[in-house]
Amino acid sequence: MRALGTVSLVGVGLVSEAVYLAVVMRLPWWRYGGTLHSWSQLLGRGWGAGALCVAGIGVLMAAYLGGWYAVRHEAGDRRVIWGFAVLFALTLFWLLPITSDLFTHLIRAHLFTEMGVNPLLNAPLQVPDDSLLSAYPSPYTGQPSIYGPVWLLLSVPGALGRYGVAGGLVYLKGLAVAAYLGCAWFLERILRQMRPQDSVEGLYLFAWNPLVVLMAVGDGHNDVVMMASVLLAYWLLLQQRWLFSFAILALSVWIKYVSAMFFPLIALYALRSKPRAGVRRQPPASRRDRWRIVWQGGLVAVTISALVCLPFAVAWGSTATDPWLPALAERLLWPSNWAGATPELAAWAMGAGLGLFGLAYLVLAARLFKGSISWQRLVNASFVVALLAFVLGAARSQPWHLLWPASLAGLSDLRWAWLLIAGFSAVMLVVQVWVEWGAPGLA
Repeated sequence: MRALGTVSLVGVGLVSEAVYLAVVMRLPWWRYGGTLHSWSQLLGRGWGAGALCVAGIGVLMAAYLGGWYAVRHEAGDRRVIWGFAVLFALTLFWLLPITSDLFTHLIRAHLFTEMGVNPLLNAPLQVPDDSLLSAYPSPYTGQPSIYGPVWLLLSVPGALGRYGVAGGLVYLKGLAVAAYLGCAWFLERILRQMRPQDSVEGLYLFAWNPLVVLMAVGDGHNDVVMMASVLLAYWLLLQQRWLFSFAILALSVWIKYVSAMFFPLIALYALRSKPRAGVRRQPPASRRDRWRIVWQGGLVAVTISALVCLPFAVAWGSTATDPWLPALAERLLWPSNWAGATPELAAWAMGAGLGLFGLAYLVLAARLFKGSISWQRLVNASFVVALLAFVLGAARSQPWHLLWPASLAGLSDLRWAWLLIAGFSAVMLVVQVWVEWGAPGLA
């Protein structure tokens, strides 16, 4: 049975790799990276190219589901899963990004390193006569960065040296590859400790998911870097390394702010976690020691936040008139006010989405507060919160936002979790193609 599962997995991996390799050979970034292009512009705006992309998604999802069956019923080999995960990452490393995000990150790092401008306070378009800005215009160059100072510092090496955009793409794509493989490694490591019987299946479901591979590595979204740090924080939590866990989670928030939603859940776990059988390091028994962990963890998080934010909060190299933190709060809570980003988004939709998310979050937190909290209850709640943030919290979910719940779904023992993630993955990949081709034929 194991041999049959291995053969089936190899076949699925080869089919998936053939699709990835075909799109990379057609759209390599080294050929088209000299200026900003869209896939539809390069492949053609008609129905044919878009339909071909949707067909490729269909092949990838069918292969993925077939591999899932092999892992669950025929005992697939984890070495095969890891081998193809590395191969997928090395292949999609060369793919031209679907969106302009990587180029925008490089522009902001360029502003910071070469022009002495603070990207957290200044929009790139406020800096005139720059050849890099003119080569890679996008709607997001009209606003200051919506990402945190830690992400800016992580992006900086991409703007150093003499290799320009090519070197920057190598660096940012390499960072995405490392984060994708890091997520898979932490996911498997946690599962082997908590639910060893599910570790191979959990690894497969994340590492071979076409949306995860395409959005994390192919498009290079920093969501996967954020989630790698979140999984590291949860792994440290599993080892009872409380303060290190709070510290890493604080850094993840300043990569992308959405990971702040995990802080209250970890604090509740620190207060009400219950001992685990067979584990040498157990949580403190006394209520006083548990509160001490929470306030010390909060102090560590605040200290780290101050250290990474203060250098950018002052208005050096700035033409902005509003202080950074109030302006940031406005952009986070009211994205419909972003000039040029989502002008069609109604304000009520944003308010309704945030309101529903807040209400669901409070209900979930209240349920967690009752009684003791096991590790499994914590990760189940974390997955549900990440899923709700994808569905409701942004009121304008993008395909790569699915990386949030997809990174945690394998840790959950909810039977419907991965079925839902697989369904969303197929839908959101088709949505990405639909948006990229501008719904051809409807005009």
